[in-house]
Amino acid sequence: MEKLKCDVLVVGGGLAGLRAAIEAKKYVKEVAIITKGYVGKGGCSSISEGILNAPLSENDSWEIYYQDIMKGSANVSDPKLAITLSENAKKAVLSLEDYGIKFKRENGKLVLNLSGGNSVPRTVRVEPPGPGCGRIIPLKLMEHARNCGIKFIEKNHLIKLFEKNGRAVSGIICDGKNFSEINFKAIILCTGGAGNIYRNSTNPSDVQGDGYYLSFDVGASLIDMEYVQFFPTVALKSYLVLPFIFTDGATLLNSKGERFIRKYDPNLLEKTTRDIMSRAIFTEALEGRGIEGGVYLSCKEVPETILKTKYSKELDFFLSKGIDLTKENLLVKPSCHFFMGGIKINEKCETNVKGLYACGETAGGVHGSNRLAGNALAETLVFGEIAGKSAANFALANKYENVDITNYIDSLPKLGNGFSEKELIKDIKEIMWIYLGIIRDENGIKTAIKLINEIKNKFERITSTKDYLEYFKLRNILFVAQTVALSALERKESRGAHYRSDYPKEDSNWKRAIIIKNGFDIEYEGR
Repeated sequence: MEKLKCDVLVVGGGLAGLRAAIEAKKYVKEVAIITKGYVGKGGCSSISEGILNAPLSENDSWEIYYQDIMKGSANVSDPKLAITLSENAKKAVLSLEDYGIKFKRENGKLVLNLSGGNSVPRTVRVEPPGPGCGRIIPLKLMEHARNCGIKFIEKNHLIKLFEKNGRAVSGIICDGKNFSEINFKAIILCTGGAGNIYRNSTNPSDVQGDGYYLSFDVGASLIDMEYVQFFPTVALKSYLVLPFIFTDGATLLNSKGERFIRKYDPNLLEKTTRDIMSRAIFTEALEGRGIEGGVYLSCKEVPETILKTKYSKELDFFLSKGIDLTKENLLVKPSCHFFMGGIKINEKCETNVKGLYACGETAGGVHGSNRLAGNALAETLVFGEIAGKSAANFALANKYENVDITNYIDSLPKLGNGFSEKELIKDIKEIMWIYLGIIRDENGIKTAIKLINEIKNKFERITSTKDYLEYFKLRNILFVAQTVALSALERKESRGAHYRSDYPKEDSNWKRAIIIKNGFDIEYEGR
């Protein structure tokens, strides 16, 4: 078996992982990024719309930004993490210009947009804007990382971590057939969220909660796993219709032609937060006023000059699909988009396992029950830098440790003409969408737990598999499904993205975070 070594191992080749690796490389000699695909080209960063929040105007400040984060989170964000994000976002976002990223400007000034849940315009967008324009950010950082001498281990999966005396020290990687061991002094998990464990998802197929399983398996705690954000306006299965168009006058209409959002948020209307809009669309469809499970987005109230200039790329894109937004309504539906929960970290991106760090969507607590539009990429930059420096400092102060991994390798199913996990994976996605999606209740959650346990029993009896990578994928999404269900059942209220029809109101007694510790024990942390 091949054996590899590095000072700092970064798991994940998206924006969080790249930023962390670049920062770590400033302090230590050997930094490696391991990714299931190709560095800078996988995960959610590579399909983003290039929008980032930061307090960049004279009538904005980190304090106002912080208050918006807390309000949007229903006041259950970890305040220390929210402060860290709001204080460092401006520097982090503007630092992208050092890598050759350009933001949209007019007369030399940054164009600031108003995104859902933000009280003032603070969202910048990559220039030129357009569908998928955010992919330039990880690509530029990838070029820089390669030039820095950071090692790329591509087309490989980290499938297991090992600890020694409470410290993460080693891991096993797999390319689908062969296993290798990798030793490290510190490790940063930047594997993204787990959106692809739902039937309807905006996430790529490789986003399945790997970091949640890997960290928990080695002793780390998870937090806020009940909070799953659904993007309300997804067209053509995976195209994100961004909230800016609502600021310019676009409206949502049900099958009766009613502007139904008035019933759900009479003040902000379509400028409301994603959780409220998703629930509104889902409810309209559930009660028979939807269109194929969704609703229509109308651009008739958007001034023609704005529609044809500001949204010219969007118009061209949809026209290529046979949809003329100047004349036709657009069918949009909610889809799973973002996990607010994840690995519990502090302001240094430390977990409760020594030498193990996390950042980006893999980490939880920053956004509480609901993430503001524009905060995802900003978060990856702020906490990526912090994680990289923290892990490098730990690596400088510690030595390599060895562990015996042979027993684990021997315990795995044999590779051959064995079990195919794909149908069970499909079943979990359906269970999650039906029972642990936008609207939940106790009976549904308990039904989900029963069905998930049945699949788990089947998984544990697998002795031979056709595909190791599918086997580990099933293992990981089974685990994530368990944690979401456990947290959702525990939180007996509705808050942010977690909505229970049997407890439809927010309860001040639940102004606390749910923490799942090793062994599936639950603890609470006051907010």
